[in-house]
Formats: sequence, C-alpha cells, structure tokens
Amino acid sequence: MEAEMRKEFVNTDMYGKTQRDFAPMYDKFYTGENRKEIHRLFCRFLECIRSDDFSDLENICSEDCIAEFSTVGKMAGIPAIARGLKWPGPECNVRKVQIWNFVARSSKEGKGQQCSYVQNCMAIDDGVNLFPFLYGGQFCNSYEKRDGVWKMTHIRFDLAYEFGNNLFVRKKWELMDPAVYNGHWSVINSELDAPWWVIPEDCEPQSDEEQVLELQFEKIFGMDNGDFHLTLRPVVEDHFQNFKPRGYYGKRDYNNFLKGKYHKENRLQHANRMTEVYVDGDTAVAWMPRGEDHRLRNRVYNRINIHSMVSTGGHKVWARKEDGRWKIYRMRTILVPTQFDYLDDSVLHWDEHVVGGRKWLDWLQ
Repeated sequence: MEAEMRKEFVNTDMYGKTQRDFAPMYDKFYTGENRKEIHRLFCRFLECIRSDDFSDLENICSEDCIAEFSTVGKMAGIPAIARGLKWPGPECNVRKVQIWNFVARSSKEGKGQQCSYVQNCMAIDDGVNLFPFLYGGQFCNSYEKRDGVWKMTHIRFDLAYEFGNNLFVRKKWELMDPAVYNGHWSVINSELDAPWWVIPEDCEPQSDEEQVLELQFEKIFGMDNGDFHLTLRPVVEDHFQNFKPRGYYGKRDYNNFLKGKYHKENRLQHANRMTEVYVDGDTAVAWMPRGEDHRLRNRVYNRINIHSMVSTGGHKVWARKEDGRWKIYRMRTILVPTQFDYLDDSVLHWDEHVVGGRKWLDWLQ
C-alpha cells in the first residue's frame, strides 16, 4: 500500500540519498572557499537542530557565541545555546529541517554574514495517523575566522509561521501573536543584518551563476523584511514583472507592488530553490521553484507526503549585466497545483539534487 501511495511523487529516482551524499555537489557550485565553509557550518548547525543532538556545537560556534531566537529568547555561550535549542515537545519520529534562499558573504578581515530561510517539521507517525507541527523562519548569522577556522559568533532567528500541532511547544516557545507586528518582537533587522549591507562587497569572486540566482534571494530578503531599498538594488530601471491582476513596469511600479504585498502579509516566507541557470554572455535566465510548507491550498499532509518538499509555483528570472553587475530585467511568476517531491528526511537542501544546472519541471518553462 505504501509503495502505491508513493506514486504521487514525481522524479522519485532523483531522491533517496542523504545530505552528506550530495554535499560535494552543493559545495562544487559555490566558487568561494569561505562560502563553502560557511555553508558547511550552517548545515551542521541545522543538523544539530534536526537530530536534537548538540554535541557538535563546540566545533560550529565560538565559545562566546550569542544566539537570539524569537521563539526562546537570548542565549550566550555554547552550553546555554544547547539547552535553549533542545526540542521541548514530545518524542517525534519524523524530523525535517530544510534550507532555502542561502546566501553568504565574507570580508578580507575574516568576517562573514549569512542568511537563509528554513522550514521545519516535527511529527508523530503512530502507524495509523500523522500529527505534524510545522514551523518556518529566517536565520541571519555572523561568523568570524579565528586562528584560520570559521565559527558562528552570532545567531539570529525569527519565526515566520507555525502550523499544525503547536501544542507540542505552546507555553515553551513564543509563537505568533496576531496582535504584534511580525507576530513577535523581531531579532533580525535588515538594515543592520542583511549580508548585502553588512558586507557590501564579497572578498571572493562569485561565478555568474551564483550572482544571478542570488538576485532573487536579495529581492525576497528585502521584501520579507520591509527593506525596500534592498529590493531596488537587484533590478534594472525598466524592470517588468508579471503578476495578477496585471504586469508591473519600472522600478516605481515594481517596488509599490512589493510594498502592497508586504502590507497585507508582512514577514512572508518566499522560499525559493535553485534548479537551473543559463548564462550567455551578458544575459542569463534562471528557473527557481517555490514552496511554503504551510500553504498547501486544497492538499493535506498524510503519512506519506510528509516526507517531501512542497512546491506551489516558481519564478523564471531574466537577468542582464549593467556596468559589470547582474540585475533582473524581467520576472515571470508561475502558480501550479501543490506538488510533493519525496526526500529522505535527513536531506537539508532540495537544491542538492539539481543545484545550478539541471532542468526540473516543464511548468517552469
């Protein structure tokens, strides 16, 4: 029966390998050694959360590391961070932590700044029924290279949504309060924490493919954090974006559209993934699927599809170089029926399977 139910998943032959099997492919995509190391550290940190085993923190965080979570408050030092991040709910036999929108920058002075969205699932499968708790949010972290080794020195996390059986953590975490702007007192401030403001120029060169895909992440970071100077940076003056009820032309129209979305749904979780990017001289096109785990439309989670990543649409991004910098000149938003793609629960990145060079779904054309 379970094998039959798995037929609802697409491209299952691409999946089933663990995060560690695919890490070399993801590392190969990044051109900078600092970005690779920061990426590895962040993956190891999230694996601590997924496994609820924090014994590796001493190899990830500096001794004086500070962590600020909108859910559990401020912690200083590795022992306190480990205690604060320990899962407070019931024993769960389904545990997932997944990464979107990863960006990292580093400076010649040995400083690093990194941001990412995460979408997590803690669920109980009792063999008959599924009891899931899903939550998503944003990390914005600082790093330092000390004695030749990168370490996390300041961790910031803001919850963006929680969905399902939040009784698992109620009265133990600060959850979303509809009466408070952003749902809680935010610990991330874009103007002070966004990698593009903290480190305006990366000390390591990026490939064209990296730069093109990062444009969308930069735009989304600004949009979801109400930083509309940041949303203007990655687009050209005559930018065009299609979106119902009409198309949006030029920077003014585009930025007002984003402000309108933010006004209705502040702290959105615009989770994008990297699939394919083609660069041809000074022009490029990229395909980037999108999915938020709590926005399933007419679908529901069951014991099978809980082991998946959700896709509800995608973006097709056209970019060109202006004065040596890549910028978006056109974007198409595609909305599709909710789709589940099976992954092993230990996989941290959907991108690990297709990052930067493998076509995924026809509807992204």
